This record gives sequence, structure tokens and C-alpha cells, in this order.
Amino acid sequence: MIAASVAPGVSLLPAGLLGWTAALLLSHRLGRRQRIQGGCLIGLGVAGIAWGALHDVPLDITRILAGNQGLVSLLAAVSFLRLVTRPEAAQRDAPPPRGRKALWRTLIGVHLFGAVINLSTVVILGDRMTTRGRLGKRRALALSRGFAAGAFWSPFFSAMAAALTYAPGAQLGIVVLAGWPMAAISLWLTARDLDPGNPGGGAPFIGYPMRFSALWIPGLLVAIVLALHALVPGWSILAIITLSAPLLTVGILLARQRRGAWPPLRDHVGRGLASTVNELALFLAAGVLAAGLISLTGQLGDWLPFTRFGPPQAGLLLLVMVGLATLGMHPIITIAACGVWLAPLHPNPNLLAITLLMAWGIGVPANPLSGLHLMMQGRYGIDGYAFLRWNASYVLKCLGAGVGLLYLYGMLLGVPGGICRGG
Repeated sequence: MIAASVAPGVSLLPAGLLGWTAALLLSHRLGRRQRIQGGCLIGLGVAGIAWGALHDVPLDITRILAGNQGLVSLLAAVSFLRLVTRPEAAQRDAPPPRGRKALWRTLIGVHLFGAVINLSTVVILGDRMTTRGRLGKRRALALSRGFAAGAFWSPFFSAMAAALTYAPGAQLGIVVLAGWPMAAISLWLTARDLDPGNPGGGAPFIGYPMRFSALWIPGLLVAIVLALHALVPGWSILAIITLSAPLLTVGILLARQRRGAWPPLRDHVGRGLASTVNELALFLAAGVLAAGLISLTGQLGDWLPFTRFGPPQAGLLLLVMVGLATLGMHPIITIAACGVWLAPLHPNPNLLAITLLMAWGIGVPANPLSGLHLMMQGRYGIDGYAFLRWNASYVLKCLGAGVGLLYLYGMLLGVPGGICRGG
């Protein structure tokens, strides 16, 4: 994937073949739900490809097997950061903080660490915050919402990789800056809901003893990525992150442990990467679905429900995507489908990417079957549908804020509004 970004003539097909080989070799680790979901996505994609082939649409093997290679590469690269960014090391023996300050430190901590090292942050903090094996509603919501809010802006989330893949031409700097207000709103709404100063809030919130001095590694990685992007603008952001994350991890491990750095690296390559098989299979299957949709839409003419993509359409799309998330549909599926569907309109890529990120950041708390909620169900015994009930009001408020921000961003980006029906 890195070679294809640096040298456009290099094909992504070998990387795609390796990804599918890994998924097949690790398929025994997939759960029943993941098998069914992946099979459905591949089946729908193959049906679309077959329809296109019957109507003389050229078969693009690279698109089918490597359409989401950027997502797959980012997933593997970012997983290395777990080896050097573990916030529990310096806080293992510290007493748990209590009260409003503890709530904010926990929210911001899981948000910032999660924005870089992803889902493992929730496990690290959650295991430290349990009381007799139980996490409790407020602590579970603080961790899940704080983590999910990273999808609004983090370059290291799969959400950003998906948005940049299906909104080609989007500028990372604009998209990240646009995501910060939404992340701040979501954290503020969560803090207000869980405020221990609220008379109905119950006992004081027991949080995580976070020390933000440990954030220097995520901050360094962000600086490296931005610097490389400025120096070599021809490289994609996904390629830069894919290259930087493992190299930074190796460098820090060597500086800390010297010869002792190799055992954890070897263990991660041999075992740690295998733990991402669920996401790997989902991204590969979604790539087949996207290829099928491209083949199918090429035969359906130019009809679309509207003729431009402005703030009204972006708001409508956000509502539909979050609504589908409440039914258990993963955001990568709706992002792939909507990105392909809207491509003939040539939408403003920044507005489209911002919309897709909002759909992911709001859709995950709304989705009872999201990977985040399934992990918390398996580890802490909290039913995924409980999160759907607990987050209903939060999701509606985030949707209202998101639609308002999309109108504001549309004005700032110079995107005209108005809903026009296509013919």
C-alpha cells in the first residue's frame, strides 16, 4: 500500500491478495455474527459484479480484492502503538480519583489515547475502573462515548481512513478541524449526563488516574504525520500513517529496551496482528460490496434523489446513516454504499468526509451491535441493547448538533444548499 502511494504505477493487487490470505488463514477466529455479516456483504458485492459483467462492465480485480487496502493497512499499522502507548504503566498503584474532575479526566483520557491506539484503550481503562468485576452504567458510558468521539477527527481511526477513501480529494487538515467541535460537544453532553454534581447522579463518579504527560507519544506521532504530509504532499495520509506508526514504535522500543525490544515486536507480529481479524474481514468484505455497487450503479443510469450534495442533503444522509446504525449496520457498510452512490454528483469532498465521520462517531454509540459494545458486553457483561437505551437521548442531541454544524460548514466551504429532485 505504501509503495502504491509513493509510486502510482505500483499495483495494490499483491497487498490485497495478502490481506485475503491472512483473513482466510485466520477465519477460524471469526465469530458466527462476523461470518454471516461478511458472507452477506460478499454475496451482495458478487451479485453486483455479476450484474455489471452481464452488461459489459469491465471486471476490475484490483478494486474487488484491494478496494479497502488503505483501511486494512491503517488497522495493522496503528495496532503497533499498543506496545508503547499504555497509560496504565505509571498509574497502576494510584488511588482512583472521584468526582467531577475524575469524570473529565477519564473522558478526555479515553478520548485522546483512544484516538491513537483505538479500542485497546477502553480495555486498559475499563479493567482498572471495575469494582468487583463490574463497570457500572456511568463508567461504561464515559468510556464508550469518550472513545467513540475520536471518530469525529482522529487520523488514526478507521473512520478517517474510510472517509478519505470514499470522499477522494478531502483535505485532512480541514476535516480534522471540522471534527473538533463535534467531539467537544459530544464530550460535554456526556459530562452533563453523568455529572456527579447532579442530585440524580448518585454516588461520586470513580474515574481513572490519568496522567496526561503520557500523551507525548501520540503527540509526537501526530507531529510526524503532519510534517511528512507537508514535506511530501504527494503521499496519501493513510500511507504516511501506515509507515510512521510501526517505525515510531520500533524506535521507542529500541530506545527503552534495546535488545529487549524484539520479543514484544515478534509477539505482536505473530499474535497481536491476528487479533484484528474481525475488522480485517469486515473491511475486505465491504470492499467487495463497494466494487459490486460501482458495477451496479454504472447500469442504473444517472438517476439520483437529488442533483447536488449540499448541507440539506448532508444532514439527511447523516440521519439515514445513524438510523441504519441503530439497526445494527456497521458504519463502514453505509459509508462504502453512500460514497459510491454519491460519486456521480461529484460532491464537495470535505463536506462529504465530515458527514461520513459524523455518521461513524454518532452511529457507534447508537449501534447495539458495534464492535465497541460487543467488546464491552463480552468483557463486562453489559448488554449491547442497554447502550441503545442509555444513548438514545445523547444520539438525538448529537444529531441535532451535527446537522447544525453541517449547515455551518457548508457555508464556510461555499457549498450551495437546496434539495433538488433528480429526474
